[in-house]
Amino acid sequence: MSTANAAGPDPGTVAEMQIRVTALTRALDEESRRADALNRIAAAIGSGGDLQGVVQAVVDGGVELTGAAFGAFFYNLTDARGESYTLYALSGAPRSAFESFPMPRNTAIFAPTFAGEAIIRSDDITRDPRYGLNAPHRGMPQGHLPVTSYLAAPVTSAHTGAVIGGLFFGHPDAGRFPERLEMLIAGLAAQAAVAIENVQLTRAAREDAEAQAATRERLQFALQSGRLGSWELDVLTREYTASDLCKANYGRAPDEVFTFDALIGSIHPQDRDGMLAAMEEAIRTGAEYDVEYRVIFPRGEVRWVHARGRTAQSADHGGARRMAGVSLDVTERRRAEERQRLLLNELNHRVKNTLATVQSIASQTLRNAPDPAAFRDGFEARLMALSHTHNLLTDRNWEAASLVDILTMELRPHAGGREGGGARFLVEADRDVPLNPKAAVALGMAIHELATNAVKYGALSAPGGRVSVRSHVTELNGEPRLKVEWVESGGPPVVRPGRRGFGGRLLEEGLAGELAGVVQLEYRPEGLLCRMELPMRALEPTE
Repeated sequence: MSTANAAGPDPGTVAEMQIRVTALTRALDEESRRADALNRIAAAIGSGGDLQGVVQAVVDGGVELTGAAFGAFFYNLTDARGESYTLYALSGAPRSAFESFPMPRNTAIFAPTFAGEAIIRSDDITRDPRYGLNAPHRGMPQGHLPVTSYLAAPVTSAHTGAVIGGLFFGHPDAGRFPERLEMLIAGLAAQAAVAIENVQLTRAAREDAEAQAATRERLQFALQSGRLGSWELDVLTREYTASDLCKANYGRAPDEVFTFDALIGSIHPQDRDGMLAAMEEAIRTGAEYDVEYRVIFPRGEVRWVHARGRTAQSADHGGARRMAGVSLDVTERRRAEERQRLLLNELNHRVKNTLATVQSIASQTLRNAPDPAAFRDGFEARLMALSHTHNLLTDRNWEAASLVDILTMELRPHAGGREGGGARFLVEADRDVPLNPKAAVALGMAIHELATNAVKYGALSAPGGRVSVRSHVTELNGEPRLKVEWVESGGPPVVRPGRRGFGGRLLEEGLAGELAGVVQLEYRPEGLLCRMELPMRALEPTE
């Protein structure tokens, strides 16, 4: 055994080993602490949480990694002057520590970070030649957090190169950030950029999905409100998809399978070729698909559908791959258009007939008028009679007019006679008869002429004269006929006129000619008798 071994280990060697062990232990603890901080940062980034939480985790971890007293992340936002930066996260100090101070500006100290130029590390920032160059504070404002050691790194997007913001760490003591931390904070800044962009992308995707869902909801609401059914067709496979409203337009239930063949089969045979031609044209040329056709419901009901659509081109297919559009039941519109067309035709016919009637009235009145004044009076009176009949027909949509209403209306102006007095007319009818427009005009004009003649020359020209009008329906050879008798009494003696006037021609041409009736005029001394016999088939309104 040697003397050295017997004396034991060298005390100096043992002390050195203890120092090394202690230093190694501290280094391992520091590395463990940094590893834990990195793990927490990675976990926060991977969690995909909200932006505030992710950035806060990065800043908190950066304080641990660097040993800073406090850290902050300022978001790179610029105002109109290009100098506005917003505090986004703060660690190691209350947020109120910054509330009374303006946000960092593009000063000589902060500019390299916000411009993404380089990492700034200083053992004593107050001794940096860039410090205190900018007004108004010429350095840190009074009451600011004490910053001596300073470490800052830009957070830059790896995709676009844009500077998102900056990480800033400080400590009141000098020399707290060794050079090796520059690589660490560069990695932390890169992680922060990835985290922020991931959260932003996730939020943008969520907002886009929400916007698309809202758009679909609004579109669905608009389709349902407008009773529009949506459909889609695969041009190659002919696979056809229809919404519930679209199926309803073809008489199908929501749960019923509705294929393309079923669609074609439901179209009216007379419209089927036109619909297929329009669809093939749209597929071949990319033109708008816009067609109306009749469809036959399963129970036989026929309705009208308006279908519209467009094709979507496919690069790999080299032509139209899909076709989509909407369908709308337009049956009521088509019926309204048909009614309008019929009404216009009917109006055109009635206007022509009315003009012909007015022309005839004018011609006949002029032929029998001794002077212009008489023509004017006679013409106006006959136009008023025609107008009254038109009013009755208008009240009934020109479908029919009541016989009793026409008789009453035409006789009412003469009820008092020339000399005044009581009732001058007796109107009796075994039943009221609806008259079509043609018959109403002809009979109204005939009664007007008889009443006018009675006022001028007949029973109503005398104070005691009376007129009775009786009507009843009878049959002749099995055919219903309307008989109307005009009987005058109490007037001056009647003498057959030397020539036939307008009233006589109107009775014979209007009633006998247009309505296939029989008219008899008897000029009896005690008063005029007019018998009118008209076939009911010429009087009854048509559907």
